[in-house]
Formats: sequence, structure tokens, C-alpha cells
Amino acid sequence: MRRWLAVTVFTLSVAGCDLFGPSGPGVLNATLTSTNQIGAVVLEVTGLSVTGIQPQGDTRAFSAVVNTQRGQHRVVLVSPDGGSMRFGIEVDDLGADEPTVTVVSAASTQNLPSLATGVVVRVER
Repeated sequence: MRRWLAVTVFTLSVAGCDLFGPSGPGVLNATLTSTNQIGAVVLEVTGLSVTGIQPQGDTRAFSAVVNTQRGQHRVVLVSPDGGSMRFGIEVDDLGADEPTVTVVSAASTQNLPSLATGVVVRVER
């Protein structure tokens, strides 16, 4: 019985190491897609663990902290070709709640205002 208990405790402790996913600082990859040709978009990224934004691929990214207590960041993404835009959300804990991303406004590749309808942002852990 003791041996069985020891094996069970060991197995559960090893299995539980990654039970809740990764933790610690890292980058969440995000992809913005649209049914329209979007050349630039303004986003609001909110999450207490968010520490910054980084560009990925050919997307240019600019960001600033709007509210530190709520973890709000205003982000501008620019795409040279109007295709999907990739960016990274830097967080201090990958195990924290996933940040929310809200589209504030968008512009077409001709630099004209565009409807944000059809703009989807997917965040991957």
C-alpha cells in the first residue's frame, strides 16, 4: 500500500508540472485578419500581465500604455500589403488570463477610413 501511494504521489506531481500550461514571461502570438484590405488598424489590448507589443513578419507595430492600473495598451499596426497582420503580445506571465483585444479603428491600404466589421484578432498561447 505504501509503495502504491508513493508511486501515485510521484506520478501526480510529475504530471501536474504542466497541468495548467506554461507560466512566466513570454510572448503570445496574435494574428489579425479582415474581409477588407486593411492597411492600418488601431487596437486596444487589455490585460494586467501585458508588458508590451512586438511586430512580427512584415507588420509594423507601435504601442503606448494608456492605463497602467487596467493594463490598457493602445496599438497601431501597419501592413504594407493589406494582408493579415501578425504581432506579439509580451506578457509577464503566460499562465495569466488571456488579454482582450478590441478594434478601435481601421484604414484601407489607400489610407481611407474602413469599417472594422470583419476584422478578427486571434491570440494563441
